[in-house]
Amino acid sequence: MNETTHSDIKDLLPAYALGSLDAAETARVAAHVEACPACREELAAYEVVTDMLATAVPLASPPPALRTRLMSRTQTAVAPQPTRRQSIKEHLRRWWHPPYWRPALALVVLALAVTTLVIWQQNRPVTPSQFTLTATEHAPEATGVITIAADGTATLSIANLPPLTAEQQYQLWLIRDGQRDSGAVFSVNADGSAQVTIQAARPFTSYQAFGITIEPAGGSPGPTGDRVLGFNL
Repeated sequence: MNETTHSDIKDLLPAYALGSLDAAETARVAAHVEACPACREELAAYEVVTDMLATAVPLASPPPALRTRLMSRTQTAVAPQPTRRQSIKEHLRRWWHPPYWRPALALVVLALAVTTLVIWQQNRPVTPSQFTLTATEHAPEATGVITIAADGTATLSIANLPPLTAEQQYQLWLIRDGQRDSGAVFSVNADGSAQVTIQAARPFTSYQAFGITIEPAGGSPGPTGDRVLGFNL
């Protein structure tokens, strides 16, 4: 028997994820996946999609007459009912002959499921997150709002913040577990307003607080001046 190649196993991964291979093929794929990180990662992606297939088909009730006939034939010992996912896999297994076209059909099924999921994610409504900063005694009239858009970009909107001298600028700090990342160094217009794009070193949802301080022009490695605006989760 010819040795099974990596390419052969890769072609069988969709069918393996659906549980539609015979015992010998299942054993070969399982042994290969255990030793091959690339195939193991690809199989994990297929399994995520196959898990969604069980919830993609609406439930259907059998006709009353059929239910009555089936119940009349039921013995005292009733076999456990298969789960919805097992039923779908059993139907797919019956369709899966002859073997040479199984990988192609599996890819088509998985591609359709992935496309449906992507379209749903792209069209679902997403509300940007906002954080309203609180003024301190060093700039009591100032207001600030951090807005996180649906695409992940973050913007700081400032109003009524006193303009500084040429030797100073404001600096935004993004705080996580006591550690501060610089999010922006900026100046305000003559009327105290500014629109600033925030540069975050890590995902914005990981931060627990925000603060704006007065720093030397160009910014500082850490806060050194008065805090004018802040927010704590």
